Amino acid sequence: MAHRVGLVISEPETGAPPILRTATGVATRLSTPGEAAPLRYLNDCVVEVDGWLLFGALQVRDWRVLDAGDGSGNYVGVVRAYGARLVIDDRNSGSTIVLDDQTAAPLRRYVGLPVLVIGHLTGNGYVVPVAFRVLAPHS
Repeated sequence: MAHRVGLVISEPETGAPPILRTATGVATRLSTPGEAAPLRYLNDCVVEVDGWLLFGALQVRDWRVLDAGDGSGNYVGVVRAYGARLVIDDRNSGSTIVLDDQTAAPLRRYVGLPVLVIGHLTGNGYVVPVAFRVLAPHS
């Protein structure tokens, strides 16, 4: 089992596997099958990953985003419609996050896709998004 923390360097459009560069400069290629696939879209984010080193790559088993680049809170999960509201089950905290109706409106078209939401917690599990990144291929 291996544990790494570092900056994701990726170019998903090229199909090349993402690289995780630690603070000491060590670069590790990431294998991102299944639930780890969103890591390909987290370029310039600091993440924590756990997995197995196999054939020169870290086979990611679990991961979480530590810093999305601006110091604000970050929340990662699949966008779900819950009645008229949008929510995500945040993989970082394990909590269900309710997104502010007005500022989350642009996310409605991504229901069913994983996203990184950068925003401010204003109440118990209620977040006002200020930016987001879709973590899957989309049009």
